[in-house]
Amino acid sequence: METEIRALLNDDILNESAGKYGYDKNDLSDLHGFQNFVYEVNRDTKSCIIRIAHSSHRSLSMIEAELYWIIYLCNHGVNAAAPIRSLEGELVNKINHGDSYFIATAFEKAAGAKPDYVAFMEDKNLIQRLGRTTGKIHALSKKYKIEKGPVDRCDWKENNYLTKFTEYIPVSYAHIIEKTQYFLNELLQLPKDAASFGLIHGDIHLNNLHVHNDEVTLFDFDECEYNWFAADIANPLFYATPLPSDGTEERNRTAKRFYDYFMEGYFRENTLDSYWLKRIPLFLRLREILVYSGAFRSLDLNNLHPWSKEMLETTTSNIENDLPFLDIDFT
Repeated sequence: METEIRALLNDDILNESAGKYGYDKNDLSDLHGFQNFVYEVNRDTKSCIIRIAHSSHRSLSMIEAELYWIIYLCNHGVNAAAPIRSLEGELVNKINHGDSYFIATAFEKAAGAKPDYVAFMEDKNLIQRLGRTTGKIHALSKKYKIEKGPVDRCDWKENNYLTKFTEYIPVSYAHIIEKTQYFLNELLQLPKDAASFGLIHGDIHLNNLHVHNDEVTLFDFDECEYNWFAADIANPLFYATPLPSDGTEERNRTAKRFYDYFMEGYFRENTLDSYWLKRIPLFLRLREILVYSGAFRSLDLNNLHPWSKEMLETTTSNIENDLPFLDIDFT
């Protein structure tokens, strides 16, 4: 999130946002959201998540479209954190602030807790369940018809991390910008049809799921967009892959195991032609670019976490030298 947006949030906005659901700002515990202001509320055995977005990030209609999508998925058997209506019965609550506005929404808190990183990478049952949930989302996406509410979710190429890539990346990385644009043009040539392209979660990873009694619940659909289904497979695989410093053999072994378990679950709910499985490396590169762009936008480059530092160095090298993120068999 841009620093200037963080500076806009004040106690009045917090109180009005919380008040829509019967709380006040003192009930809010900051969860330190990356793209939005995110809070947990606990009072009188009640618990929920309140999210406050700025209009520079998402419009009112975009958030409405996200919530209708989540409701559709929940109504058709997907374990997702469902939206909660305000005391006035509204899904979204607009709070004006000068020439812009904030949007307050609330969600059920997903049962359970985030699994540890080792479980996310290695637990066969967990990975299969995550794959199955993803497959179910894609199967439902093929059938999704907008019956009410807006259709206003962006296409993958309209993602801010891509449209503002040249703004976020330093001038000294001009060669990376040029190579990235060439790659994105390659993606634009890929075919689209209902069997391979539709509305996806867009950001499946360890921090956006909870596990309870062996059940996986997804949340944070803020990045949901129209994209190839293969991108939703590549995203969790990206985050389940060890860094290069862990060694090439360990990296490929861990990634292949995760991929195989994930697809075992996925294929129980949805089919995807082998044409797209072979192109998962393209969507791993897309995820690299998105994370790369987000890092340059939001992180202090002089005080990087070791994971972020190595990720930036690796992605730079991969793009410069046309190296794949992984070297495993995706068939």
